[in-house]
Amino acid sequence: MKLDKVTEIFFSPTNTTKEVITAIAKGIGVTNTEAIDLTKPAIRDKFNLHIESSKEILILGVPVYEERIPEILERTLTKLKGEGQAIILIALYGNIGEGIALKQLKSLAEQGGFKVVGAASFIGEHSFSTSKLEIAQGRPDRADLKQAEEFGKRIAKKLKNTADIHKLPELKIEGKLPLMAKILPRNSARFFAQKPQVEKENCNSCGICVSRCPVGAIAKDDLEINDMICLRCFACVRVCSQEARKIKFKKGWIIKFILKMKSRKRKEPRTYL
Repeated sequence: MKLDKVTEIFFSPTNTTKEVITAIAKGIGVTNTEAIDLTKPAIRDKFNLHIESSKEILILGVPVYEERIPEILERTLTKLKGEGQAIILIALYGNIGEGIALKQLKSLAEQGGFKVVGAASFIGEHSFSTSKLEIAQGRPDRADLKQAEEFGKRIAKKLKNTADIHKLPELKIEGKLPLMAKILPRNSARFFAQKPQVEKENCNSCGICVSRCPVGAIAKDDLEINDMICLRCFACVRVCSQEARKIKFKKGWIIKFILKMKSRKRKEPRTYL
């Protein structure tokens, strides 16, 4: 099978998922690429994609929130339709638990008419990571991105040696929900972390936090955050050059202890081919 286009589709508030997707696309080695960034609310609202070319491959990547795909993407991804094209699925988690995100993506992709030819879970810096509580700090690192690029090369080789992708065996993807994820309601991150309020004395009103918020939770006039909309992705914290927003935990020492215990061992990417 010869490929003539790679389409990258991703949700990546802090760019970690995007980094992995880009590295995989580089490994595939097709110069004709297109990127669709579902992080932007306006793009999600208008998203409705039907792939027709049999020589196009998609890479779909999302972060793992509470062991699942982000809830705000569930409806959006049902608008991705194909006619048997190849798709690669990527879930990026913060070194704690990959959960069932890949399984969810596989179900959505197959319902949309795609053939899953590869999947992988990679690790990225956790949304709750700080200088005092480092959780997968700096990841994906050089080693991760090298593995991502190599994964792309292996996908390209696999497809090059395949005349009909529909004769490839179905990928068996592992993953399960831990007890805590089953008990807690969706979007429970707000129970553990405060919304990152702006510290007006440090803020220069540049507005970058407003433009980078993936759910439009930050008001343009006073920069206040709608607590019920905020995902706690902390993209606004990462992009603020003035450090006018910070990550603060509720019941801090308990949350920090749990996060530290669950993330103490470095986890490595897991791939399915």
